[in-house]
Amino acid sequence: MENVKKGNQLAIFIGNTSQEVTITDISAVQTPTISGTLIKYLIPGYGETADYYVPDNTMLTTQIEERRGRSGMPKEFVYTQGNHFKWDKYGEDVEPQKKIANNFVLQFDKFRKEGRGLYISSNTKGSGKTMLACCIANEILKRNKFNNLSVKYTSITEYIELVSRRSEESKEILDSLLDASLLIVDDIGAVNDEKGWMSNAIFRLVNRRHENLLPTIYTSNLEISELKCGERTSSRIYEDTYPIMMPEVSIRKIKADESKQKFLSEIFAMESKESVF
Repeated sequence: MENVKKGNQLAIFIGNTSQEVTITDISAVQTPTISGTLIKYLIPGYGETADYYVPDNTMLTTQIEERRGRSGMPKEFVYTQGNHFKWDKYGEDVEPQKKIANNFVLQFDKFRKEGRGLYISSNTKGSGKTMLACCIANEILKRNKFNNLSVKYTSITEYIELVSRRSEESKEILDSLLDASLLIVDDIGAVNDEKGWMSNAIFRLVNRRHENLLPTIYTSNLEISELKCGERTSSRIYEDTYPIMMPEVSIRKIKADESKQKFLSEIFAMESKESVF
């Protein structure tokens, strides 16, 4: 509770009667399941009360976990955090990319007020675009523990499929994407439909978020100027995002090679008297 201190006097309702009381003790409490303030009052003619619990608007750990689960992120990235992203795997200078990602997390309130997001691109598949986007979103969710923050994820192909269904259920999902506090739109370069209905659908998404100053993280295998979903869409994205150009290195391949090598090393290290060849 803001501006409430020990010794303050205020009126509270006891039954149907307003009673003037004095705060005798106040302390904050925060656990994974509750977050708020414990307050004791001195009531004239009654004495000191037990602790009263007054909740605040902080999003609880359990609520954060629930929102992660409802975000739509790929299961492999639902719990990824900043320290899970191994920048050193690229083998080249990635400080500029790392700095933009870091500042977007730590100064998200400023980006949010202006509706500015990120455009993470690389022509190489498996370069870490989607993982980075999810790491950023999870760090923002962890640091901005307020009930008005929602994070959503959709690939562009999933979004197009939702639009095409035209059902009440898909409309509810679409509305949650359109109005999310932070939205990840993955692989926007996968659509090649400059003058068709898909291009119009993507523009509605991009423009809705532009008009409402809602930050979006896009990932793509194309630069913004190369997108094939209409010039008005690409110009909006250019206006609203800061680019993070990832190195043309497949982190997925590097991790796969390391995993296979570790597995083979463990197999070869095992001694066996039996031979089949």
